[in-house]
Amino acid sequence: MFLYETSFFCNLTFLTIKSSSSLIFFNNSSNHDMFKRDYKKPILLIAFIAFFNLISNAQNGDIPPAFGYYKDATRFSQQNIVGSARIRALGGAGVSLGGDISHGILNPAGLGFMRKSEYQLSMGLGFTGTTSSGDGVQGSGEQTRFFLPQLGAVWASSKSSSNGGKWRGGAFSISFNRIADYNSDVYYTENGSNPTSLLNYFEEAAYGTYKSNMDLASQDYARGYTLLSLGEMAYALDLIKPVYSDDDNSYNYYYNSDRDKYGFPITVNGTDTSYVKQRTQMVKTRGGQYETTLAYGGNFDDKFYFGGKIGIQNINYTKTSEYVEIRDQELTYLGLAEEFETTGWGVNLSAGVIWRPIDALRIGATYTSPTWYGLNDYYTSNLTRTYDNYAWDDAAYQNQHFNSANFPPEEGPDYVYNPEGKDLYNPNASESATYNGKKSATHDRIRTKYNMTTPWKASGGISTFFGKKGFLTVDVEYVGNSAINVSDGTTYYLEGTYSEFSQPLNFDGDNYILNEELRNTVNIRAGGEYRMSKRLMLRVGYAYYQDAQKEEYNLGVDKSKQFYTGGLGYRNNKFYADFTVIYSKWKGIESPYQLDDNISLDNSSTVLIYPIIDVDYNRTELQLSIGKRF
Repeated sequence: MFLYETSFFCNLTFLTIKSSSSLIFFNNSSNHDMFKRDYKKPILLIAFIAFFNLISNAQNGDIPPAFGYYKDATRFSQQNIVGSARIRALGGAGVSLGGDISHGILNPAGLGFMRKSEYQLSMGLGFTGTTSSGDGVQGSGEQTRFFLPQLGAVWASSKSSSNGGKWRGGAFSISFNRIADYNSDVYYTENGSNPTSLLNYFEEAAYGTYKSNMDLASQDYARGYTLLSLGEMAYALDLIKPVYSDDDNSYNYYYNSDRDKYGFPITVNGTDTSYVKQRTQMVKTRGGQYETTLAYGGNFDDKFYFGGKIGIQNINYTKTSEYVEIRDQELTYLGLAEEFETTGWGVNLSAGVIWRPIDALRIGATYTSPTWYGLNDYYTSNLTRTYDNYAWDDAAYQNQHFNSANFPPEEGPDYVYNPEGKDLYNPNASESATYNGKKSATHDRIRTKYNMTTPWKASGGISTFFGKKGFLTVDVEYVGNSAINVSDGTTYYLEGTYSEFSQPLNFDGDNYILNEELRNTVNIRAGGEYRMSKRLMLRVGYAYYQDAQKEEYNLGVDKSKQFYTGGLGYRNNKFYADFTVIYSKWKGIESPYQLDDNISLDNSSTVLIYPIIDVDYNRTELQLSIGKRF
C-alpha cells in the first residue's frame, strides 16, 4: 500500500548504544573475544515510531534520533469517558452537575452537593471489534473483557441552613477509576502486494555495525550467549550479509571509520526484496490506565461549591505481536514475535468550582494538572526463519548487485539502505555456504526507565434543570497536549547478570516530534436525564474526543473517538442502581515494521513503501453501578 505524506513522517526509530568493550557471558567459562564486542549499534524497538528526514528537516539540523517513547506519551495521554454508569450514560458530562461519586475525578466541587454518605461498585463487560483494510489487506478481530470501571465511597458532613451560617459542610471521597482501556485484538492477512519485506527492516537495523562485531555476536550466540539487537539476530540467522566492508575485516581494522552496510541474500531482479506470497500479523494489546482519587468538595450557602483532589494513576499496558511472511524460493518462512510492556505510576492535582445562581442553572469549571509519571518499558523478541537448500555465494552476489561496472551509476542499487551514498562493492568478498532448515534467535529482554508528563486539562460545563422532570448538561474540555514530555531515560541491558550495563537516553528527538506532531484539542461531552417516574430515570449522551495528531502527520486517518451512550437508573432513599450501554468507535493504523529508506517524490512529500494497515475499532461496553447510602 502506498500512502502519500506532505511531511517527513516515516515511523522508524532506533536506540544507539555507545557503551564499548562490554564483557558479556552467562557462565564461568572465559572468552577473550567478548571483550571485542562493541554495542554501538542500535537496538530497534518496533513500536510505530519516528519521522523520516527528521534531522534534515529540523531547523538546527542537530536533533537526535527519536527512540519512540513519544508514542507512549501520546497513547497514555488519551482517555475514555469515565465515571459511574449514571455519568457515563450522560456521555461522561458532569463538570457542572454535582451529586455523584464520579465528581471526585470529574470536578471535586461536585462532591459538595452530596448530603449523605454512600459507597458504590461498578462492573462492566466490554466487547471490542476490529476490521483491517488496505491494499490487499483483510482481517478482523474480537476481544471480550470484564472490568471494574469504578468503585469507592463518599463520607458527607452536611450542615443545615437553620443555624444561620452559610457554610453547608462538604464531602470527602476515595474512588478507583478506570480511565483508559487498551484491550483489543487486530488480525490481518496481506496478499504480498507490498514490495518490501522484514528483511529491509533488518538491513536498516544492521546499518553502521562493524562486520567483526556481528561475527563475534554470532559466534557468542552459538555458544549460548545473548543477542542485543534485531540486526545481530538477523545476521546470526544468515538473513542479511555485508555488502560494503574494508578489504581486511580482521580485528585490526575494528576501529576504522568505515562502517558496514547490509543487504539481502535473496532479491528479485536486483531491485526488490525476495518473494513474499503472504504476510500475516496478530497484534494483541491488554491492560488499562487507572486513577485512585482522593477528593474533597465543600458547599457555601448552596450557591458556591469548590473542591480539590489528588489523583494517583497507574499504567499497565502489554502489546504482543506475531508477524509472519510466507515465502517461496529458498527462504520459505520468516517470523518475528515481539512483546512490549509498560508499567508505572503517576500523580496529578485538580481543583474546581461550581456556581448555582438559581436552582435551574449550574455553571462549573475545573483544572487538572499534567500527570507526572515514572515508567518502565520492557522489550523482547524472537526471530525464526526456514531455509530450503539456499546456496549463498558472496562474490557472485557482490558482483551481480553492487559492481558499478554492471550498471550505469544512475541505476545503482538504491534499494539497499545506504544514506551515505558510498560505493557498496566489495571485490574481496569470498564467503560461500548452504543453509537449510529452521533456526531461531532471541533478543535479550531490555528495560528502559523514564519519566513522562501527560497533558493538563481545563474544563467548563453548564447544566440546566427542568424542575423535577430532568436536566441537560454539556462539558467542553481543552486538552493541553503541548505539555506532553518524556525525560530522564536510561536503558538497562543484561539485568540480573554481572555483565549488566546501562545507557542514558537523550529524548530531544522524541520531544521535538511531540511538539511538531501534536496539537491542543477540544473534547465535547453532552447528555440528558428524563425522570419517567419517581424512582426511574432514562438517560442518553454523546461525546467527541478530538484526534491529538495534526492532520499533516496522521497519514489521512482521523483517530478521533465518538461515544454514543444511554441507560436507565433506579433510586430510592437508601439504594440506587444504574445500567448503561456505551458504544464507541475510532480509527487507527498498524505496521509490522517501519522503514527509513522511502521513495521521495519531491522535497515536501514522501511515499511510504512499507505496509500500512488501516484499522477500524469499535467497542460496546455494558456497565452496572450499584450504591447504598448510609
